[in-house]
Amino acid sequence: MTVCRRLPLSRVLLKARSHPSTKQSKIMPASTAHFHTTRPQPERSTRDGDELSQPLEPADLRSFWDKLRPEPSTPSQPDLDIGDLRTLLSTIIHKKANGAVAMELHTQQCCTLYESLDNVRRTKFLHTLAHEFCAPKGKAREAATAYVDATKQSEDYAQTAHLARVLRDSLTPQYTELFDQINRLPNGFAFLVHMRADMLSHIRLVRDDTACRAMSDALMKKLETWIIGTLDLKRITWNSPACTIEKLGQYESVHAVKSWLDVKRRLGSSRRCFGFFHRSVPMEPLVFVWVALTDSISSNVQSILRDREPMENEHDAKCAIFYSINSQPGLSGVDLGNFLIKRVVRVLRADLPNISTFCTLSPLPKFRSWLEQWLTEGLTNPPANIVSTQAAKQLMDLVPEATTWTMALKHIMDSRGWTSDQPTLSAMEPVVLALGAHYLVNVKRSNCAFDPVANFHLRNGACLHRVNWRGNSSYSGLRQSLELMCNYNYVLDRIEHNNERYVRDGTIAVSGDDPYIARAMALNAKL
Repeated sequence: MTVCRRLPLSRVLLKARSHPSTKQSKIMPASTAHFHTTRPQPERSTRDGDELSQPLEPADLRSFWDKLRPEPSTPSQPDLDIGDLRTLLSTIIHKKANGAVAMELHTQQCCTLYESLDNVRRTKFLHTLAHEFCAPKGKAREAATAYVDATKQSEDYAQTAHLARVLRDSLTPQYTELFDQINRLPNGFAFLVHMRADMLSHIRLVRDDTACRAMSDALMKKLETWIIGTLDLKRITWNSPACTIEKLGQYESVHAVKSWLDVKRRLGSSRRCFGFFHRSVPMEPLVFVWVALTDSISSNVQSILRDREPMENEHDAKCAIFYSINSQPGLSGVDLGNFLIKRVVRVLRADLPNISTFCTLSPLPKFRSWLEQWLTEGLTNPPANIVSTQAAKQLMDLVPEATTWTMALKHIMDSRGWTSDQPTLSAMEPVVLALGAHYLVNVKRSNCAFDPVANFHLRNGACLHRVNWRGNSSYSGLRQSLELMCNYNYVLDRIEHNNERYVRDGTIAVSGDDPYIARAMALNAKL
């Protein structure tokens, strides 16, 4: 047990390959047999016949993968010497080292120092970098004054261009030079991605740290620039390196991977997984997508995740369902998913010309939080036309003390066990579907869909196709969206037109004949 906890998976697998006599498991890659025999199997529950149905928190669901990571060093660390840190950062940023080799050594020393720190000391490191090595205000003010005076008093274009360059340099944060130097190191790009993940974690805890937020945004722009032309699309299979498969479990944020059996299903027959890999980090996907090949557009994600009898012949499939897209936390805000979907569609069309429909099965991550706030505001005076009169009456019949259907809905949402009561489910279905369609079509932020997943796919040129009741019956699905999911259909000959209209005026393209979406679109036309 001690070996498996302390060693990263790739080291454990290397030890397994040196023991050819070890028996291999049928549900794990051959290279993971040693790991499998030295780790007890998680206790399976009989609820719904599948361990994935357990109402566990996402952190618990990924605990299997977290235990594969190497444990942090246990010896106590001395306090970070801020003075020494300033000296090291100043040497790199202001290029005080003599020669390129010395500069590289100092940069490597900085990276080694950062990686040796715990979370508290890393926060101090980032705070020092963001606040003390930003753009110097005094220098920028002097450069701005000199540029304005020159444009008023002189027509010397050479001098004006020089002063403009000085002004631009003075407005550039100093820490960008550190990022440039780190990116030149082997694996420097991966280091910066993980460093930005630490920045984002700090920002979520300290939201008013605007200096760190600005540094995170500056690093994001750098990463976007460096990524161009350096990505390779690869298919990930059960025969891929085990360290790559391990990353799928660690970075999966939509439908948590719980076990090796779970991974094998997702990489098995009539399933695909594709990822973009940076050439400096060829074993670790920056962004990846899971795809299921089916004979129709799927409406429930559990039917995909638990499918023990997938299609025998992939050439009989008619639909490719993109049911989860994930990226590394440090790449948040970098739009890679759009390019990934389009590349994967191109690959699938070449490999399987029988597939004619490319559709997603997507979550509504902010639906329940929006609905709870909306119900609080309109509890006693619900708006008309969103929910049919018959559906509202059926819901109110379940809660006699409720005077409006919104009060009845809030009462049921706040109660326990309603998802196990069939009469309640029957009454909730038309109400929640109508509200879900209204949320996707009519709830906007600056003329774009309020829901981030909806905005992503609609901006990419997809059509809103269908809202699915109980599309995700897991605990996470109930907590985020009352178990709703929706399909976005990538109709290939309409993508560019849809994208243009959505970006220009927020027009949402629709495919299919979902009555709830049609009702929401009709209400949108009256608004």
